[in-house]
Amino acid sequence: MSTDVRRRYVDGPYGQVHLYEAGARGAGKRPMVCFHQSPLSGRTFDAFMRELGGERYMVAPDTPGFGHADAPPKALSIEEYATAHSAVIDAMDLGEMDVIGVHTGARIAVEFTRLHRDQVKHVVLVGVGVYTEEERAKQRAWTGASSQPTENSDGSHLVRLWNNWAQFRGPGVTDAMIERYVSDSLRNRGNVANAMNAVFSHDMAAALGDLEQPVLVFNVRDDVYGPTARSAEVMKNGRVVDLSPSGLWPLETRTEEIAEMVRAHCGG
Repeated sequence: MSTDVRRRYVDGPYGQVHLYEAGARGAGKRPMVCFHQSPLSGRTFDAFMRELGGERYMVAPDTPGFGHADAPPKALSIEEYATAHSAVIDAMDLGEMDVIGVHTGARIAVEFTRLHRDQVKHVVLVGVGVYTEEERAKQRAWTGASSQPTENSDGSHLVRLWNNWAQFRGPGVTDAMIERYVSDSLRNRGNVANAMNAVFSHDMAAALGDLEQPVLVFNVRDDVYGPTARSAEVMKNGRVVDLSPSGLWPLETRTEEIAEMVRAHCGG
């Protein structure tokens, strides 16, 4: 049963944090906390939250420095992003919960789970970068080039930004979906390098391998397809579902199908 998505601000450790919410607190199944990809925002979960909000409370906070959330005064590590989210979620007193994270948000979700080992019961991840050192260096160079600030530009960087996202479009992806990614990327352009540095300094293999919770990983045809497949080698209690030929935007293009798998994974 689909439901509406609401928005509001709460106080966080670095200023105001913007939240997307769906469903009713204290009703139905365990709440689910959603952590987004950088440099995007919680609105990337809109369709997914509408789909599941009829049966559980859903919340997607904007990560500090992204979306409409105030930026921290310094660059943060993935662990520090997770701690910042913890301050917000702990204040909400959700009790037991499940989590989902996409790309950067997958790393944050894993570290958030490590901070809340008794509360988080199930983990869902999309795009899990378990890199080799060669892959890490290649990704750092590629994302670094695409996130360079510009001044007195002829606007060609906007085309490059569009193409950086559009190269990973798969079946069902519309121009409007890409436009939302481009829009979020432009809003938070000055903070992108900080998030990318946090990503490439984070040891996903060790962190993911530390989890005891059941983990469901969705793999799509994007820039971390190979490293995501490798996550199966490090998980204690997880499985990888290949969503080929889908690229980015699987939560929008295959919402009902993914929601059904999440229901089966997370249970009550």
